[in-house]
Amino acid sequence: MRKSKLIATVLTVLAITILVKLGFWQLDRANEKEQLFADYEARQSTPIDLNHSDEPFNDIVRYAEVSVAGTFLENYLLLDNQILEGKAGYQVIGLLDVEFTAGRSGIVMVNMGWVPWGQDRQQLPQVALPQGKVTVDGLFYKPELTEVWGAGETYVEANRWPVRVTQLDANAISEATQLPIEPYVVLLSETAEFGWPRQWQPQVMTPSKHRAYAMQWFSLALACLLVFWFASRSKKITTEE
Repeated sequence: MRKSKLIATVLTVLAITILVKLGFWQLDRANEKEQLFADYEARQSTPIDLNHSDEPFNDIVRYAEVSVAGTFLENYLLLDNQILEGKAGYQVIGLLDVEFTAGRSGIVMVNMGWVPWGQDRQQLPQVALPQGKVTVDGLFYKPELTEVWGAGETYVEANRWPVRVTQLDANAISEATQLPIEPYVVLLSETAEFGWPRQWQPQVMTPSKHRAYAMQWFSLALACLLVFWFASRSKKITTEE
């Protein structure tokens, strides 16, 4: 096999492999979004007391109604790149210091709603959280961490407070802040008297759109294969003539 044909073959196989992987990734995302919408529609309406729950992450389903009592730390997180009504901003993540009946304590992340970026990205928004012991009502949520073929990474800007983060990765945040962060989030009730604008019904790409993108990737993979096959056949016919 000539060197040029070998290179063309390798590049074609590589391109097709990547396109097919992207197609299957979109199908996986479609299944995840279907489950997300289903969980929200089937959310449990009887509040669960997190203070008395031994293993919330394993025992409580996504979007179940929960309540938890504790005290907000003065510091908080800012979840970056959040969109509300077409505007970019942050979601304010309060850090609730909680005493659990199992004899341990931890920091529960509470998503308290959206605030705008402002004119200067270097100037982080300063907000006031409730003081003293409070009871937070909301929805239980397990953060979805973006990771494509092991390349996902959480950025934690821990050189100042509030800490700006790209994902609510409890392990990464705990390591950066030295706080015992619980691996789940409470989405503050939309009827709570404190907090900022928030809407917890999933506002994400629909499963059908993910499947449409998957078909596009698969179609491109097939197109690559056909182009390579016709090009190879054309060269063979030309050589024979």
